[in-house]
Amino acid sequence: MIKVAVFGIVASLIAMKIKTIRPEIAVVIAVISSILLAMYGLKQMEEILTVFEMIRSYSKIPQSYFQILLKLIGISFICEFASNICKDAGQASIAKQIEFAGKLAILIVGLPVFESLLGTIQKLLGNGT
Repeated sequence: MIKVAVFGIVASLIAMKIKTIRPEIAVVIAVISSILLAMYGLKQMEEILTVFEMIRSYSKIPQSYFQILLKLIGISFICEFASNICKDAGQASIAKQIEFAGKLAILIVGLPVFESLLGTIQKLLGNGT
């Protein structure tokens, strides 16, 4: 983790220094650095997925719910990543639209869980078929 922190700090300092001379190159440095850091983070996902699968198997959560959860997490990370890059590039309005689209995607992907929850509530209340 120390390597990641040092890399991030050095990349930030380089981008800050270059920004005064060539702002467009500073944005490229920030994007490339962000992608490299994200790739490192994705390598760590294997361990997280293993733990998630273990928890899922113990709790008897259906595989489909597990897949939905992973999609929601992925959408969230991707939208935050893209939004932050846009903000750093000075494009706050584009960043807000990415966040909005991400929220809509999360709602759409999460609908089956909500529908299942409503069905369970109906059955518990005796109104289910």
